[in-house]
Amino acid sequence: MSEFDVPLFHFSRGTFVEADYQDPLIEDYRSNPLLEALPPIWDEKTVVQKLASRPKFHASERELPVHLRLHCVQRISRDFFQPLSRHLELEQSISRLIRDGYVGRNPLTPNYAFRARKDAYELIMKGSTSGYPVNTPTSAGFALVGISGIGKSSSLLRILQMYPQVILHRKYQGKDMPAPYQIVWLKMDCPHDGSIRGLCLNFLLAVDSLVGTKYYKKNVTKNPDELLPLMAQAAAVHCLGVLVIDEIQNLQEAKDDRAAQMLNFFVQLVNTIGLPVILVGTYKALPALNGEFRNARRNSGQGDATWHHFKKDEEWTWLLQGLWKYQWTDKKAELNQEFIDIMYDESQGISDIAIKLFMLAQWRTLDKGMEQITPELIRSVAKDRLTLIRPALEALRSGKKKQIQNFADIYSSVSID
Repeated sequence: MSEFDVPLFHFSRGTFVEADYQDPLIEDYRSNPLLEALPPIWDEKTVVQKLASRPKFHASERELPVHLRLHCVQRISRDFFQPLSRHLELEQSISRLIRDGYVGRNPLTPNYAFRARKDAYELIMKGSTSGYPVNTPTSAGFALVGISGIGKSSSLLRILQMYPQVILHRKYQGKDMPAPYQIVWLKMDCPHDGSIRGLCLNFLLAVDSLVGTKYYKKNVTKNPDELLPLMAQAAAVHCLGVLVIDEIQNLQEAKDDRAAQMLNFFVQLVNTIGLPVILVGTYKALPALNGEFRNARRNSGQGDATWHHFKKDEEWTWLLQGLWKYQWTDKKAELNQEFIDIMYDESQGISDIAIKLFMLAQWRTLDKGMEQITPELIRSVAKDRLTLIRPALEALRSGKKKQIQNFADIYSSVSID
Protein backbone atom coordinates (compact mmCIF):
# COMPACT_ATOMS: atom_id res chain seq x y z
CA MET A 1 0.00 0.00 0.00
CA SER A 2 1.41 3.41 -0.90
CA GLU A 3 1.61 6.19 1.65
CA PHE A 4 -1.34 7.94 0.00
CA ASP A 5 -3.70 5.00 0.00
CA VAL A 6 -6.54 5.42 2.46
CA PRO A 7 -6.40 2.64 5.07
CA LEU A 8 -9.35 0.68 6.32
CA PHE A 9 -10.55 2.46 9.42
CA HIS A 10 -13.80 2.35 11.36
CA PHE A 11 -15.27 5.15 13.42
CA SER A 12 -18.79 5.51 14.77
CA ARG A 13 -21.27 7.25 12.47
CA GLY A 14 -24.19 9.52 13.18
CA THR A 15 -26.55 11.79 11.25
CA PHE A 16 -25.94 14.90 9.14
CA VAL A 17 -28.47 17.75 9.47
CA GLU A 18 -28.88 21.41 8.58
CA ALA A 19 -28.93 23.81 11.50
CA ASP A 20 -32.32 24.57 12.99
CA TYR A 21 -31.73 27.21 15.65
CA GLN A 22 -33.88 26.98 18.76
CA ASP A 23 -33.93 28.89 22.03
CA PRO A 24 -31.96 26.66 24.48
CA LEU A 25 -33.89 28.24 27.40
CA ILE A 26 -30.69 28.79 29.41
CA GLU A 27 -29.11 32.24 29.21
CA ASP A 28 -25.54 30.90 29.05
CA TYR A 29 -26.40 28.99 25.88
CA ARG A 30 -28.10 31.81 23.97
CA SER A 31 -26.60 33.75 21.02
CA ASN A 32 -24.22 30.91 20.22
CA PRO A 33 -25.10 29.07 16.99
CA LEU A 34 -23.23 25.94 18.09
CA LEU A 35 -25.50 25.64 21.12
CA GLU A 36 -28.74 26.81 19.53
CA ALA A 37 -28.36 24.19 16.77
CA LEU A 38 -28.25 21.32 19.28
CA PRO A 39 -31.35 19.31 20.18
CA PRO A 40 -33.25 20.43 23.29
CA ILE A 41 -32.09 19.37 26.73
CA TRP A 42 -34.22 16.31 27.37
CA ASP A 43 -35.93 15.29 30.58
CA GLU A 44 -35.50 11.78 31.99
CA LYS A 45 -38.68 10.38 30.45
CA THR A 46 -37.67 11.56 26.98
CA VAL A 47 -34.16 10.13 27.38
CA VAL A 48 -35.60 6.72 28.29
CA GLN A 49 -37.86 6.81 25.24
CA LYS A 50 -35.01 7.78 22.94
CA LEU A 51 -32.53 5.25 24.30
CA ALA A 52 -34.85 2.26 24.61
CA SER A 53 -34.77 -0.22 21.75
CA ARG A 54 -37.11 -3.17 21.34
CA PRO A 55 -36.79 -6.02 18.84
CA LYS A 56 -39.72 -6.62 16.52
CA PHE A 57 -41.85 -9.33 18.04
CA HIS A 58 -45.26 -10.85 17.37
CA ALA A 59 -46.66 -13.75 19.33
CA SER A 60 -47.81 -15.24 16.03
CA GLU A 61 -44.13 -15.76 15.12
CA ARG A 62 -44.10 -18.68 17.56
CA GLU A 63 -46.06 -20.52 14.88
CA LEU A 64 -43.26 -20.14 12.34
CA PRO A 65 -41.07 -23.14 11.44
CA VAL A 66 -38.13 -23.64 13.79
CA HIS A 67 -35.50 -22.71 11.20
CA LEU A 68 -37.11 -19.28 10.82
CA ARG A 69 -37.55 -18.71 14.54
CA LEU A 70 -33.85 -19.34 15.05
CA HIS A 71 -33.24 -16.22 13.00
CA CYS A 72 -35.85 -14.20 14.89
CA VAL A 73 -33.92 -14.76 18.12
CA GLN A 74 -30.95 -12.96 16.58
CA ARG A 75 -32.91 -9.71 16.73
CA ILE A 76 -32.24 -9.53 20.47
CA SER A 77 -28.51 -8.89 20.09
CA ARG A 78 -29.14 -6.34 17.39
CA ASP A 79 -32.12 -4.42 18.73
CA PHE A 80 -32.54 -4.87 22.49
CA PHE A 81 -31.50 -2.06 24.81
CA GLN A 82 -32.94 -1.41 28.25
CA PRO A 83 -32.07 2.04 29.71
CA LEU A 84 -31.08 1.88 33.37
CA SER A 85 -29.99 4.47 35.91
CA ARG A 86 -26.34 4.37 34.85
CA HIS A 87 -27.35 5.19 31.28
CA LEU A 88 -29.44 8.16 32.39
CA GLU A 89 -26.56 9.48 34.49
CA LEU A 90 -24.17 9.11 31.55
CA GLU A 91 -26.57 10.92 29.21
CA GLN A 92 -26.80 13.83 31.64
CA SER A 93 -23.02 14.04 31.96
CA ILE A 94 -22.57 14.11 28.19
CA SER A 95 -25.37 16.65 27.74
CA ARG A 96 -23.71 19.03 30.19
CA LEU A 97 -20.21 18.34 28.90
CA ILE A 98 -20.95 19.14 25.24
CA ARG A 99 -22.82 22.31 26.06
CA ASP A 100 -20.32 23.56 28.62
CA GLY A 101 -17.55 23.00 26.08
CA TYR A 102 -19.33 25.21 23.56
CA VAL A 103 -20.04 28.09 25.96
CA GLY A 104 -16.64 29.68 25.38
CA ARG A 105 -16.41 28.69 21.72
CA ASN A 106 -18.69 30.98 19.73
CA PRO A 107 -17.53 30.92 16.09
CA LEU A 108 -18.92 34.41 15.47
CA THR A 109 -16.48 36.07 17.86
CA PRO A 110 -13.18 37.34 16.39
CA ASN A 111 -11.19 35.63 19.11
CA TYR A 112 -12.64 32.25 18.26
CA ALA A 113 -11.89 32.55 14.55
CA PHE A 114 -8.31 33.55 15.37
CA ARG A 115 -7.88 30.63 17.74
CA ALA A 116 -9.32 28.07 15.36
CA ARG A 117 -6.90 28.96 12.59
CA LYS A 118 -3.76 29.71 14.53
CA ASP A 119 -3.74 29.42 18.29
CA ALA A 120 -4.71 25.76 18.60
CA TYR A 121 -1.77 24.82 16.39
CA GLU A 122 0.75 27.09 18.10
CA LEU A 123 -0.29 26.32 21.66
CA ILE A 124 -0.14 22.57 21.17
CA MET A 125 3.28 22.98 19.54
CA LYS A 126 4.49 24.94 22.57
CA GLY A 127 2.80 22.57 25.01
CA SER A 128 1.74 25.53 27.12
CA THR A 129 -1.43 27.55 27.65
CA SER A 130 0.27 30.59 29.19
CA GLY A 131 -0.75 33.87 27.61
CA TYR A 132 -3.83 32.34 26.01
CA PRO A 133 -5.99 35.28 24.81
CA VAL A 134 -9.45 33.75 25.11
CA ASN A 135 -11.30 32.79 28.26
CA THR A 136 -12.15 29.14 27.77
CA PRO A 137 -14.74 27.26 29.81
CA THR A 138 -13.73 25.08 32.71
CA SER A 139 -11.54 22.24 31.51
CA ALA A 140 -13.70 19.27 30.74
CA GLY A 141 -13.09 15.57 30.56
CA PHE A 142 -13.99 12.36 32.28
CA ALA A 143 -13.27 8.67 32.14
CA LEU A 144 -15.71 5.81 31.73
CA VAL A 145 -14.13 2.56 32.83
CA GLY A 146 -15.53 -0.79 33.75
CA ILE A 147 -15.69 -4.50 33.36
CA SER A 148 -15.67 -5.97 29.86
CA GLY A 149 -19.12 -6.74 28.47
CA ILE A 150 -21.03 -4.30 30.65
CA GLY A 151 -22.07 -2.13 27.70
CA LYS A 152 -19.82 0.92 28.04
CA SER A 153 -19.14 1.43 24.34
CA SER A 154 -22.59 0.53 23.03
CA SER A 155 -24.36 2.66 25.65
CA LEU A 156 -22.12 5.62 24.98
CA LEU A 157 -22.70 5.35 21.24
CA ARG A 158 -26.47 5.24 21.70
CA ILE A 159 -26.29 8.44 23.73
CA LEU A 160 -24.05 10.18 21.21
CA GLN A 161 -26.36 9.17 18.37
CA MET A 162 -29.18 11.07 20.06
CA TYR A 163 -27.31 14.10 18.72
CA PRO A 164 -26.59 14.81 15.05
CA GLN A 165 -22.95 14.09 14.31
CA VAL A 166 -22.54 16.92 11.81
CA ILE A 167 -24.55 20.14 11.59
CA LEU A 168 -24.38 22.33 8.48
CA HIS A 169 -24.57 26.05 9.24
CA ARG A 170 -25.36 28.52 6.46
CA LYS A 171 -26.35 31.79 8.10
CA TYR A 172 -27.07 32.66 11.71
CA GLN A 173 -29.15 35.79 12.31
CA GLY A 174 -28.13 36.99 8.86
CA LYS A 175 -24.42 36.44 9.47
CA ASP A 176 -22.22 34.04 7.54
CA MET A 177 -20.58 31.33 9.60
CA PRO A 178 -16.74 31.26 9.35
CA ALA A 179 -16.83 27.46 9.15
CA PRO A 180 -19.99 25.79 7.81
CA TYR A 181 -19.60 22.42 9.53
CA GLN A 182 -20.01 21.65 13.21
CA ILE A 183 -18.90 18.15 14.23
CA VAL A 184 -20.84 17.57 17.43
CA TRP A 185 -19.14 14.32 18.39
CA LEU A 186 -16.48 11.95 17.20
CA LYS A 187 -15.95 8.50 18.69
CA MET A 188 -12.98 6.40 17.68
CA ASP A 189 -10.81 3.64 19.09
CA CYS A 190 -7.35 4.09 20.48
CA PRO A 191 -5.01 2.25 18.06
CA HIS A 192 -4.27 -1.30 19.18
CA ASP A 193 -0.59 -0.44 19.69
CA GLY A 194 -1.23 2.90 21.37
CA SER A 195 0.32 4.73 18.41
CA ILE A 196 0.02 8.53 18.50
CA ARG A 197 0.59 8.77 14.77
CA GLY A 198 -2.13 6.19 14.14
CA LEU A 199 -4.56 8.08 16.37
CA CYS A 200 -3.90 11.39 14.62
CA LEU A 201 -4.19 9.98 11.12
CA ASN A 202 -7.38 8.13 12.02
CA PHE A 203 -8.80 11.36 13.44
CA LEU A 204 -7.93 13.35 10.31
CA LEU A 205 -9.36 10.59 8.12
CA ALA A 206 -12.60 10.64 10.11
CA VAL A 207 -12.90 14.42 9.75
CA ASP A 208 -12.27 14.11 6.00
CA SER A 209 -15.01 11.51 5.74
CA LEU A 210 -17.48 13.68 7.65
CA VAL A 211 -16.95 17.10 6.08
CA GLY A 212 -15.08 16.48 2.81
CA THR A 213 -11.69 17.91 3.78
CA LYS A 214 -8.32 16.46 2.71
CA TYR A 215 -6.34 16.52 5.93
CA TYR A 216 -5.25 12.90 5.62
CA LYS A 217 -3.74 13.02 2.13
CA LYS A 218 -2.01 16.33 2.81
CA ASN A 219 -0.41 15.15 6.03
CA VAL A 220 -0.03 11.37 5.81
CA THR A 221 3.79 11.51 5.73
CA LYS A 222 4.16 13.71 8.81
CA ASN A 223 5.46 12.51 12.15
CA PRO A 224 3.50 12.52 15.43
CA ASP A 225 4.94 15.83 16.63
CA GLU A 226 3.66 17.48 13.45
CA LEU A 227 0.31 15.67 13.45
CA LEU A 228 -0.79 16.48 17.00
CA PRO A 229 -1.13 20.25 16.37
CA LEU A 230 -2.96 19.57 13.10
CA MET A 231 -5.43 17.37 14.94
CA ALA A 232 -6.02 20.14 17.49
CA GLN A 233 -6.45 22.69 14.72
CA ALA A 234 -8.96 20.52 12.84
CA ALA A 235 -10.94 20.00 16.06
CA ALA A 236 -11.10 23.75 16.62
CA VAL A 237 -11.90 24.72 13.03
CA HIS A 238 -14.76 22.23 12.78
CA CYS A 239 -16.19 23.04 16.22
CA LEU A 240 -15.85 19.52 17.58
CA GLY A 241 -18.17 19.17 20.57
CA VAL A 242 -16.72 16.10 22.26
CA LEU A 243 -13.97 13.64 21.39
CA VAL A 244 -14.45 10.08 22.65
CA ILE A 245 -11.49 7.71 22.63
CA ASP A 246 -12.52 4.11 23.27
CA GLU A 247 -10.34 1.10 24.11
CA ILE A 248 -7.97 3.41 25.98
CA GLN A 249 -6.44 0.36 27.69
CA ASN A 250 -4.52 -0.07 24.42
CA LEU A 251 -2.17 2.60 25.75
CA GLN A 252 -0.68 -0.20 27.83
CA GLU A 253 0.87 -1.39 24.55
CA ALA A 254 2.41 1.99 23.70
CA LYS A 255 6.19 2.14 23.44
CA ASP A 256 8.48 4.32 25.56
CA ASP A 257 6.65 7.34 26.97
CA ARG A 258 4.03 7.45 24.23
CA ALA A 259 1.12 6.74 26.59
CA ALA A 260 2.00 9.73 28.77
CA GLN A 261 2.50 11.87 25.67
CA MET A 262 -0.90 10.97 24.25
CA LEU A 263 -2.70 11.60 27.54
CA ASN A 264 -0.88 14.90 27.93
CA PHE A 265 -2.10 15.84 24.46
CA PHE A 266 -5.69 15.17 25.51
CA VAL A 267 -5.13 17.48 28.48
CA GLN A 268 -3.84 20.15 26.09
CA LEU A 269 -6.97 19.78 23.95
CA VAL A 270 -9.06 20.34 27.05
CA ASN A 271 -7.03 23.31 28.24
CA THR A 272 -6.32 25.13 24.97
CA ILE A 273 -9.49 24.88 22.91
CA GLY A 274 -11.92 23.78 25.62
CA LEU A 275 -12.62 20.50 23.85
CA PRO A 276 -14.25 17.91 26.13
CA VAL A 277 -12.53 14.53 25.97
CA ILE A 278 -14.01 11.25 27.21
CA LEU A 279 -11.71 8.26 27.62
CA VAL A 280 -13.31 4.82 27.72
CA GLY A 281 -11.77 1.49 28.62
CA THR A 282 -11.58 -1.55 30.83
CA TYR A 283 -9.92 -1.66 34.23
CA LYS A 284 -6.59 -2.14 32.44
CA ALA A 285 -6.71 1.58 31.66
CA LEU A 286 -6.78 2.73 35.29
CA PRO A 287 -3.03 3.15 35.87
CA ALA A 288 -2.74 5.50 32.90
CA LEU A 289 -5.91 7.41 33.77
CA ASN A 290 -4.65 8.05 37.28
CA GLY A 291 -1.64 9.78 35.76
CA GLU A 292 -1.60 12.40 33.02
CA PHE A 293 -5.35 12.75 32.47
CA ARG A 294 -6.20 13.05 36.16
CA ASN A 295 -6.14 16.85 36.46
CA ALA A 296 -8.33 17.43 33.41
CA ARG A 297 -10.91 15.03 34.82
CA ARG A 298 -10.83 16.58 38.27
CA ASN A 299 -11.54 20.02 36.85
CA SER A 300 -14.59 18.97 34.87
CA GLY A 301 -16.95 18.55 37.79
CA GLN A 302 -18.74 15.74 35.93
CA GLY A 303 -17.13 12.93 37.89
CA ASP A 304 -15.82 9.71 36.45
CA ALA A 305 -18.05 6.73 35.79
CA THR A 306 -17.01 3.26 36.89
CA TRP A 307 -19.30 0.50 35.66
CA HIS A 308 -18.95 -2.65 37.71
CA HIS A 309 -21.00 -5.75 37.03
CA PHE A 310 -24.63 -5.41 38.09
CA LYS A 311 -25.72 -6.30 41.57
CA LYS A 312 -28.62 -8.68 41.97
CA ASP A 313 -31.09 -5.94 42.75
CA GLU A 314 -34.15 -4.30 41.22
CA GLU A 315 -32.18 -2.98 38.23
CA TRP A 316 -31.03 -6.51 37.40
CA THR A 317 -34.64 -7.67 37.61
CA TRP A 318 -35.76 -4.77 35.44
CA LEU A 319 -33.17 -5.71 32.80
CA LEU A 320 -34.42 -9.32 32.75
CA GLN A 321 -38.06 -8.25 32.67
CA GLY A 322 -37.36 -6.30 29.51
CA LEU A 323 -35.37 -9.14 27.97
CA TRP A 324 -37.83 -11.89 28.91
CA LYS A 325 -40.56 -10.51 26.64
CA TYR A 326 -38.76 -11.78 23.55
CA GLN A 327 -39.22 -15.53 23.37
CA TRP A 328 -39.81 -17.42 20.14
CA THR A 329 -40.17 -20.82 21.79
CA ASP A 330 -43.47 -22.72 21.58
CA LYS A 331 -44.42 -21.54 25.03
CA LYS A 332 -43.25 -18.50 26.94
CA ALA A 333 -41.41 -19.17 30.19
CA GLU A 334 -42.54 -16.74 32.87
CA LEU A 335 -39.79 -14.89 34.70
CA ASN A 336 -39.58 -15.95 38.33
CA GLN A 337 -37.03 -15.73 41.12
CA GLU A 338 -35.37 -18.99 40.10
CA PHE A 339 -34.67 -17.65 36.62
CA ILE A 340 -33.46 -14.33 38.07
CA ASP A 341 -31.04 -16.14 40.38
CA ILE A 342 -29.74 -18.53 37.73
CA MET A 343 -29.25 -15.84 35.11
CA TYR A 344 -27.27 -13.82 37.62
CA ASP A 345 -25.19 -16.75 38.78
CA GLU A 346 -24.27 -17.80 35.25
CA SER A 347 -23.53 -14.27 33.98
CA GLN A 348 -22.31 -12.70 37.23
CA GLY A 349 -24.27 -9.58 36.44
CA ILE A 350 -22.49 -8.88 33.14
CA SER A 351 -25.27 -7.71 30.84
CA ASP A 352 -23.67 -8.77 27.55
CA ILE A 353 -23.22 -12.32 28.84
CA ALA A 354 -26.77 -12.44 30.18
CA ILE A 355 -28.21 -11.39 26.83
CA LYS A 356 -26.10 -13.93 24.95
CA LEU A 357 -27.04 -16.65 27.42
CA PHE A 358 -30.74 -15.89 26.96
CA MET A 359 -30.36 -16.19 23.19
CA LEU A 360 -28.33 -19.39 23.45
CA ALA A 361 -30.98 -20.89 25.71
CA GLN A 362 -33.69 -20.16 23.14
CA TRP A 363 -31.65 -21.66 20.31
CA ARG A 364 -31.01 -24.80 22.37
CA THR A 365 -34.70 -25.05 23.25
CA LEU A 366 -35.75 -24.77 19.61
CA ASP A 367 -33.06 -27.15 18.35
CA LYS A 368 -34.10 -29.84 20.81
CA GLY A 369 -37.81 -29.45 20.14
CA MET A 370 -38.55 -28.41 23.71
CA GLU A 371 -41.57 -26.28 24.56
CA GLN A 372 -39.93 -23.59 26.65
CA ILE A 373 -36.77 -22.45 28.40
CA THR A 374 -36.10 -24.09 31.75
CA PRO A 375 -33.64 -23.27 34.56
CA GLU A 376 -31.85 -26.56 33.97
CA LEU A 377 -31.42 -25.77 30.29
CA ILE A 378 -29.86 -22.38 31.10
CA ARG A 379 -27.36 -24.13 33.38
CA SER A 380 -26.56 -26.63 30.65
CA VAL A 381 -26.08 -23.98 27.97
CA ALA A 382 -23.85 -21.90 30.23
CA LYS A 383 -21.67 -24.92 30.93
CA ASP A 384 -21.36 -25.87 27.24
CA ARG A 385 -21.22 -22.50 25.50
CA LEU A 386 -19.49 -20.10 27.90
CA THR A 387 -16.33 -22.16 28.22
CA LEU A 388 -13.86 -19.42 27.24
CA ILE A 389 -15.09 -16.97 29.84
CA ARG A 390 -15.93 -19.53 32.53
CA PRO A 391 -12.65 -19.07 34.44
CA ALA A 392 -13.30 -15.33 34.74
CA LEU A 393 -16.92 -15.92 35.79
CA GLU A 394 -15.84 -18.44 38.39
CA ALA A 395 -13.34 -15.95 39.76
CA LEU A 396 -16.09 -13.34 40.08
CA ARG A 397 -18.40 -15.88 41.65
CA SER A 398 -15.78 -16.72 44.28
CA GLY A 399 -15.52 -13.10 45.35
CA LYS A 400 -11.86 -13.71 46.17
CA LYS A 401 -9.47 -10.94 45.23
CA LYS A 402 -6.62 -13.36 44.60
CA GLN A 403 -8.61 -15.16 41.89
CA ILE A 404 -10.23 -12.09 40.35
CA GLN A 405 -6.96 -10.19 39.94
CA ASN A 406 -5.81 -12.78 37.39
CA PHE A 407 -8.27 -11.23 34.93
CA ALA A 408 -7.29 -7.62 34.21
CA ASP A 409 -10.49 -6.79 32.31
CA ILE A 410 -12.70 -7.58 35.30
CA TYR A 411 -10.48 -6.57 38.18
CA SER A 412 -9.49 -3.14 39.43
CA SER A 413 -6.71 -3.11 42.00
CA VAL A 414 -6.95 0.69 42.21
CA SER A 415 -9.84 3.09 42.19
CA ILE A 416 -9.96 6.16 39.97
CA ASP A 417 -8.00 8.89 41.73
